[in-house]
Amino acid sequence: MAGPWPKVFRDFRYSHKLWVCPLVAGISWFTTLSILLIRWLVIGRPRYPGQVNPEIPFISDIAAFTFQPVFIAGCAVTGVSFAGTVFSVQHVRYSPKFYGLTDDAQWRQSTSFVAFFMGFLAATSLVLLSIFDTFENNDEHRYILMSVFGGLGLAGLLTTAVWWDQIWGPARFAGLRKWCLFNAFLVLCQTGLGIAFVFFMYSGRYRIAGYLEWTLCYIGSFWLVSFVGYTL
Repeated sequence: MAGPWPKVFRDFRYSHKLWVCPLVAGISWFTTLSILLIRWLVIGRPRYPGQVNPEIPFISDIAAFTFQPVFIAGCAVTGVSFAGTVFSVQHVRYSPKFYGLTDDAQWRQSTSFVAFFMGFLAATSLVLLSIFDTFENNDEHRYILMSVFGGLGLAGLLTTAVWWDQIWGPARFAGLRKWCLFNAFLVLCQTGLGIAFVFFMYSGRYRIAGYLEWTLCYIGSFWLVSFVGYTL
């Protein structure tokens, strides 16, 4: 089998527990968001220093002042498990012990490898995002945030491109197509929301941007869990 995957991961031992990575990533991220949001509501919806959104703070605003250790821990767990997720999803495609698509086109294998790299970049950036909070490190936080969104967006789109043959072509594996369709739908939703978020954020319409950010991130938790279906 030609291509980057067998050359780099030829000695990797396949495990039937790879589905744990996307499950942990999705649950961890959903839980982290919920703890921050519920805590903010319980303490009376305070307005934080530097908060530009008049109705609901950005996630980073809450994380900088309320339960910051929870945000750091949540991002760390989500980041590590997401790195495992992007590896697992790309690897099972080519593992002879799973889907075994050893005749895949060179461009698809290369795209798969780039998707893994972008996912790893996003995972690393997410951990750094929790450390460089928006209050004390505003500029660094903003750049890292764009790195997270950019990495996630490219990882999602490229992974969808790699697995598109399982959506459009003949169904070769029972149950896989529905997961690929669901995942692609969520990627489409997140892409639209992400573009809208960046537009409203940088045009100064922070109220809409705030709601878009929370919506985007919650949908992201379901997107992560959807990868369970690829690795079962």
